[in-house]
Formats: sequence, C-alpha cells, structure tokens
Amino acid sequence: MVIAIIAILAGMLLPALSKAKAKGQAAVCQNNLKQMGLGQIMYVTETGKTFPVGYTPDRFWMAVIRKDVPADKIRICPTAPVPAKRTPTGESIGTATAAWYGPMKTPVQWNTGFESSYGMNGWMYSPVGEGVQDPLKQFAGESSYENPVKTPIFADSIWADSWPVATDAPARDLGAGGNSAMMQRFCIARHGSSSAQKSIKVAAGTPMPGAIHMVFTDGHVEPVKIEQLWTLSWHRGYKEPVKRPL
Repeated sequence: MVIAIIAILAGMLLPALSKAKAKGQAAVCQNNLKQMGLGQIMYVTETGKTFPVGYTPDRFWMAVIRKDVPADKIRICPTAPVPAKRTPTGESIGTATAAWYGPMKTPVQWNTGFESSYGMNGWMYSPVGEGVQDPLKQFAGESSYENPVKTPIFADSIWADSWPVATDAPARDLGAGGNSAMMQRFCIARHGSSSAQKSIKVAAGTPMPGAIHMVFTDGHVEPVKIEQLWTLSWHRGYKEPVKRPL
C-alpha cells in the first residue's frame, strides 16, 4: 500500500519537476543569447559594421566576440550539450538535444576548438569577403537594419551560421533539423510546448510544434515558434511569404 502511494505521488511530481527543469534550462539559454547579442551589438557600436566573414579560428565570429563577452562560457544551451562521444579530430552538426562541434585538434580549420548550441544569422556578416551569399541582402551595419525588433542575430541552431530566405522549406524532423535549406538549421523543437527530442517527424503542411530562443538587433531575447520563423526580417529586403513553404 505504502509503495503504491509513493508511486502515485512520484507520478504526480515528475511532470512538475520536468517542467521546472525545462524552465530553468530555458532561462539559462536566454541569458546566454542575451550576452552573445550584447557582444555583437558592442562590436557594431565600436566598429560601425557587422562581423566580418571569418573562416579561420581567430576570425570566426565566436572568437571575435570574446573581446567583449565570455563567449566560451555562454555558447552551450543546457538543453543541447556537447555529445559525450565527440571525436577529437571530427566535426558534427547539432540537433535539438545536442550542440554542433568542430575538431578539438588537427586538422586546423575555422571551427577548430569551437562548439555551440547556437548559430548566427549569416546575413549579419559584413557584405564583403569570402563566404558572403548576396551583398545586397547583407546587413552592413546598424543603419542597414530595416526592422531591428524582428531581425535575428543569434538563435538555437544545429550549425554555426545560416542564410535563411522566405522560400526555404521547413525541416521534416524537428529533432534533427535539416540542411537542404538554410531555414532548416533553425527548425529544431528545442524549447516551447514540445520538449526537445531526438526525433519529431512532421508531415508537409501540418503545424510544427516547439520553439527556439533568439536575440534580435534591438537587444531583446524571446522564444519564437518554429511556425513563425518565416515572419522574421532575416535580411535586407526580406518579404514575409503569404504562406510559409510546405
């Protein structure tokens, strides 16, 4: 009898404890993004331009913001830690429950020694240099922000950067995200109504559960539902689609 009562009480408490844990992790994640956004805003204020495109370990955006914020301490969301089985010389994209990472040692490349649960809106790179997708869409500096309250800088992501456009199709698995369209790197149900899972299959045209956290160019942080990603101002001249791609 006593064991049965304990089991019932445990069953009642576990959901509440799970929600409390998720809220705590969400708060840490939002604070991380707030600090990262502050680093980017300080850089723009000091230099008058957005981050340069830097695909070397010392010019990668995560290295650049070290000057103003402790980037190494805030780049991991507790909901998506670095996998324990990370290979020292390998790299891997992330998921809703795991951070992306680069090699810890040779071969030396842009992401050597880096790992994170977050990615940057690639349209925030200055519109010159290797890796720029379309100079006319890039944000060159604060004066080029057309809608600061809706322009993302950093967000929960499966990779270091991404260049979303309005025609990008969503990921079909919100646990894994995707890589066949840039928006898919942010299509992970890491927070929100759906707890982060390794696999969340979603059929074309059906509502997508969950959300990610984002920091915007005006400095505020908020959760954004996966369904609403296409309503944001990703790049210069961005036009929200009448209906999100299927």
